[in-house]
Amino acid sequence: IPRPAPDASLFRRAIEWIRASRKPLVIAGGGVIYSEATAALAKLAEETGIPAAETQAGKGSLRFDHPQCLGAMGVTGTRGANVVAREADLVIGIGTRYSDFTTASKTAFQNPGVRFINVNVAEFDAFKHAALPLVADARTALEAMRAGLEGWQVAPAYREQAAKLNREWDAEVSRIHALGHEAPVAQG
Repeated sequence: IPRPAPDASLFRRAIEWIRASRKPLVIAGGGVIYSEATAALAKLAEETGIPAAETQAGKGSLRFDHPQCLGAMGVTGTRGANVVAREADLVIGIGTRYSDFTTASKTAFQNPGVRFINVNVAEFDAFKHAALPLVADARTALEAMRAGLEGWQVAPAYREQAAKLNREWDAEVSRIHALGHEAPVAQG
């Protein structure tokens, strides 16, 4: 897999934006999987507390039971992913094309000051939503972000909000799954 690194000056600006944000959100697309970057994403989420939502192509980018995993984003997404996206002041797209299915034609992002950083090997997708474009490999960029953000974390309350939304979603999935395993009622 080719592993191009992001432009150094744009990358420094991206790190500044992340450090200045209060409610950042990663949106992990299929590029995370194609780049074999799932472990790098998990480490970034664990060390910084930045929550991650997934596109349909990015499903499995972060284990469902990782406290910072919000699940699917967009029109068929989880409540947690869409609540956090609505409030995010910084969206960090990693390997996503930002389809309308994911962004609800960009209406998923309601914070008037929201900014975007996009990591993508495709220049066209890196520039979407007037983003700070990092034309780079997902794994290379995530590993560099971890190093650039060493010692920085989101506020504890924001980290806990994501973990709480994750737990609520897991409980709802378990509840619905259990309905399918109930014993049939005898008729007669």
